[in-house]
Amino acid sequence: MKRTIGMMVLALTLAGCGGAENASQWDPGKPHFSWDRVPVSAHLGLDDGLTPEQYTFLADHFDFITFTGGRMSREYRTNKEISFERIITTAARTIKARNPKARILFYWSGDFGRDHAKLSNATLPKGTTFPYEKGSKTVQLFDTRNPALRSWWAGVAAKAVKEYSCDGIYLDGGTAYSPGSSYERNLGKAKSTEMEQGMFAMLNEAKTKMGKDSIILLNPLHGPKKGQAQEDALGWRYLDYVDGAMVDDFDRAANVIKKRQSTEYIAATIKTMSVAAKRGEIVVFKAWPGFTWWSDPELMKKPHAEQLAVAKKNLEFPLACFLVGAGEHSYFCYTWGWLGEYGTFDWYPEFDKPLGPPKGDAVQTGWVFKREFKHASVVVDLEKRFGKITWNK
Repeated sequence: MKRTIGMMVLALTLAGCGGAENASQWDPGKPHFSWDRVPVSAHLGLDDGLTPEQYTFLADHFDFITFTGGRMSREYRTNKEISFERIITTAARTIKARNPKARILFYWSGDFGRDHAKLSNATLPKGTTFPYEKGSKTVQLFDTRNPALRSWWAGVAAKAVKEYSCDGIYLDGGTAYSPGSSYERNLGKAKSTEMEQGMFAMLNEAKTKMGKDSIILLNPLHGPKKGQAQEDALGWRYLDYVDGAMVDDFDRAANVIKKRQSTEYIAATIKTMSVAAKRGEIVVFKAWPGFTWWSDPELMKKPHAEQLAVAKKNLEFPLACFLVGAGEHSYFCYTWGWLGEYGTFDWYPEFDKPLGPPKGDAVQTGWVFKREFKHASVVVDLEKRFGKITWNK
């Protein structure tokens, strides 16, 4: 276990700058980080592989990248010579040849096998899963209580590092058995608790097999709901077993009024990122441009240039929210979906402006947050859903 929380009291103060200039550093167990510009991260599907130009773009713009399966062709599904494992190996090696600082994560589900990882799933030991009704389909849940399952799963994570040229895993579904989850309601509290304990053991085993400088990035980490303590927020109890987490839902689908997050929840999300960063976690802040690939079907029918225009118009608020809470090894990810076509290969002038380290913590007055950086001043009014970044250089 990485550390013990116990009954620690969490002060919801915003992440500090660590004092000195400290503009650039690289801990072998973490992605490269610098305050020189907005620290960014990419998360996208590989499909059947990317173009040389796309690999070059990723290498030139990102030091921290997560690859998922993406939209797989029929040939991918039927051709044994084509697999996510082989494609991500090519991707990782291609990007690292151009950018040796790049850290790349292998998407690896903790609750059930996703279709794209067919090479890994083909080696799954028999008798280590059980059927589960998830929505309209039946999936085979990994039985994390089973030592054989845990050994196999951790072994795939190790292959990601030692054979596929990745630097760790992006753990999706890792919080499946959290108290109050749909799994707990359906499986029963006793069984779900056993599954969660198995998940913790599996993560410890994976870290051992991958090596101390590997990365396990959890998805998701959410802000606490109204009346909920920080340590009870989704994902928080898992931070002892991983190296960081993605805050995946910041103001997601804000254009759908009924799904718009409350002012209180947005503030809690910012503070969660901040407190996590202060305790040394890697944090990916997944921001959305007011729409997603599923929340605005009419916009998705329009040319990519029109989608990008909306994303540009809506960037400042989520970016300002990120900056008032960001700490060392916090990264901004801004797209409207998980495929490359949903904004990964677009760039924004704000990402090229000098930022510099923060001069201190953010100051909160009511719903207004203010924070100063060496080359920028940031103001966020959560009640008005307004963010302003004044670039000083």
